[in-house]
This record gives sequence, structure tokens and C-alpha cells, in this order.
Amino acid sequence: MRQAYVRDGAFAFRIQGRSLKLVVYKSAGDPYARSLFIPFSDETSGRESYAAGRYLDHEEQGGDDYELDFNMAYNPYFAYSEEYTCPIPPVETSSLLRFSPERRITNRMS
Repeated sequence: MRQAYVRDGAFAFRIQGRSLKLVVYKSAGDPYARSLFIPFSDETSGRESYAAGRYLDHEEQGGDDYELDFNMAYNPYFAYSEEYTCPIPPVETSSLLRFSPERRITNRMS
């Protein structure tokens, strides 16, 4: 089963003096969907986590302020079975930083 996504915004922030951005997507098939999909890759990709990257899901909060909890990041389903097809995180969401489970980011969505 294929699912289409549309770009809904981005989280732009600074960590360790570097400007980073995570692109946020929503389901294209449901205009009332409140779930945000955030694919990303970081320096753990291919070492400690799946090489293609990881995902975060977050519910819309009705404002622009969000806290991203990387404890909730998960590997795509195709990391476990070739029966699945999953989106690859866009290059613009790649980071040479480590988004470890203990990291939390509070930011505004643009």
C-alpha cells in the first residue's frame, strides 16, 4: 500500500552552533489528518540505526511551538522486511549530528 505525503512545514533550529532543518509532512490523502511525519537521518544512520534514516511522528498541537522527543524515533518498516516500501528522508534533513534518544528539541514550526 502506498501513501502520499505533502510538505507541511519545517523545524529549523541550531545545535552546537549549526543550523539544521527537519522537514515536516502530512498525509496527502486526508486533509483533516493531525499526524505530522518527520523523516530524518543523522550520524547514527548506518551505524546504530537503519542506514536510510529514522522517523518521528508527532500530533499537531494547534500552534507553532513543538518539542521533538528523539526517544520516539523509529526505524522504517522496510528495515525489518522487504515487503514494505517507505519514504527515504530528504537530503535537506540529513545531519552530521547525533540525534540520540536523550535529545529533545523545542522549536517553532515554519
